Amino acid sequence: MQEGWAGPFTHPAGFRGRCVIAGPCVLVPCEDVRVRAVDLKFGIESWELEVGAAVPAITAYGERAYFTTAEPALYAATADGTELWRTELEAEAPAQPLVTNESVVVGTLAGSVCAYERATGKLLWRVLPEDPAPVQASPIMGPSSILVGDDGARLHSITREGELLASMQFEGLVRHAPAVNDALVIAGDSAGIIVRVNPVDMSEIWRVRLHGPLAASPVIEGGSIWCAGGRELVELSTDGEILTRRVADADTCDLTAAHRRIYWATTDGCVGAVRTEEQSR
Repeated sequence: MQEGWAGPFTHPAGFRGRCVIAGPCVLVPCEDVRVRAVDLKFGIESWELEVGAAVPAITAYGERAYFTTAEPALYAATADGTELWRTELEAEAPAQPLVTNESVVVGTLAGSVCAYERATGKLLWRVLPEDPAPVQASPIMGPSSILVGDDGARLHSITREGELLASMQFEGLVRHAPAVNDALVIAGDSAGIIVRVNPVDMSEIWRVRLHGPLAASPVIEGGSIWCAGGRELVELSTDGEILTRRVADADTCDLTAAHRRIYWATTDGCVGAVRTEEQSR
């Protein structure tokens, strides 16, 4: 909690998805078709923007925010709550958009991956793989291409210009974005398979099976790869060796890194923290 907050920010509408920081505010997606901004210094609401339906996730880029709604539509707004543009989508896009200097990229439940001009919301390109399946994972920028998973158990590689380069087949649904650190790409699926992917040709370098479905995107931190699956937090080397396993009392549901620590949450409402400094091992 920031110094100066009198208490946690609450709202009867309820929250949905992760918060993001944009400029001086935390942007909160809410269940009552509004995005709310909470002042970082004081913890009070600064503004709210009403949109056409619930907002599943927000991506901040500088002092701009980009998000989809269940209408379905894609929005761009300023950090002070001014709507810049709105573009209708062919189907709902339930995950965080990928934002680059030029474009906003989303995957839809119709199985398409679409890019829109960041300044105007104009459609730039649309990719529809063969045998399309719903896209519920956030697109992410890989070493040289856009990577996005789908419910057809595939991870696709797409150029910035919208050309589908290759697809990698998994055993389970690919519903979480891969972890990317330079040429290191780690992806996983609902079958608990973790794969190091060669981003050049989308081939497999190694694989490890967790004791449950992948609960969140893997994290690369402190020289290790961290994965949450089933009731475990697993630490892997970049060669695929299992370094540590930590077991919780309930299934894992989220994983993130901050301040040289790994934070992992479980479905019984608990949060754990692990230090990741390389020199401490």
